[in-house]
Amino acid sequence: MIERLRRPSSWPFYFTVLIYASLIWLQGLSNSLLQIVHEFEIALTMALGSFVAGGTALGGGAVAFPVMTKVLAIEPATAKVFSLAIQSFGMTAAAITIFCRRIPIYTNIVFMALPMSALGVAISLLYVAPLAPRLLVKSIFSFLLLCFAITMVLRWWRKAHHQPSAEHIKPSLGRFLLVGFVGGIASGLVGSGSDIALFALLIIAYQADIKKATATSVVVMAFTSLVGSAINAWHLNAITPEIEQYLLAAIPIVVVGAPLGAYVCSKVKVGQLVSFLLLLISLEVFFTGYELWQQ
Repeated sequence: MIERLRRPSSWPFYFTVLIYASLIWLQGLSNSLLQIVHEFEIALTMALGSFVAGGTALGGGAVAFPVMTKVLAIEPATAKVFSLAIQSFGMTAAAITIFCRRIPIYTNIVFMALPMSALGVAISLLYVAPLAPRLLVKSIFSFLLLCFAITMVLRWWRKAHHQPSAEHIKPSLGRFLLVGFVGGIASGLVGSGSDIALFALLIIAYQADIKKATATSVVVMAFTSLVGSAINAWHLNAITPEIEQYLLAAIPIVVVGAPLGAYVCSKVKVGQLVSFLLLLISLEVFFTGYELWQQ
């Protein structure tokens, strides 16, 4: 029993226990439960969002951002800060699961894209996001989701025509530096982007294995979210009391949902989940297009 507890595969469980213990210590058990009930719309949103974040190349922000801005009528700036912050917990939990369970990733791609993604999100939060119009932010997010949808359709087409995935790829340094930086800029604007951009490049340009590409994008986005959230919290003071309440309700959900998504994605076919994501993307792009048409 002791030996099993010492195994790295148990570390994601310890991370989850640490988060729960910290929340209970800060709020008390009853207040923690009441917080989830009080912000049940956010908790419910992140139940799906965290599974998506851990199990696909879409971050939890891909669910949180459109639901918060279009359904819950929350400002895009608030939704963006929340998305980055909650991914710092959920996608970090998923990344720990990926490493501890030795789920395969493209390690060389992580080292190429990660530093530029971190630089991109820092520049975006400090200099680009304050100047970006509200509707432009929504449009950028819809464009990113559309890129993801096209990537998945292309991947299905290749699979239908029996074009094999590449287990080993020879990446272009310049490409991945550029995509990491652009993805970081997008992440600073809408709370997600590095994962989608990296995943799209791996699938479209290199015919990468979808599960390895997904795990790779999760690791990069986890670190990008940590960098972005640190800037929001300690330099920009962007974590408002409203966002704190959202986080306290969502954190207990995502530290379970994201690792679960990462584990399930590594074990089973993701066709049904991706089909559902494509439906969500279609709805999100439609509503953004309608809003643009109304202007």
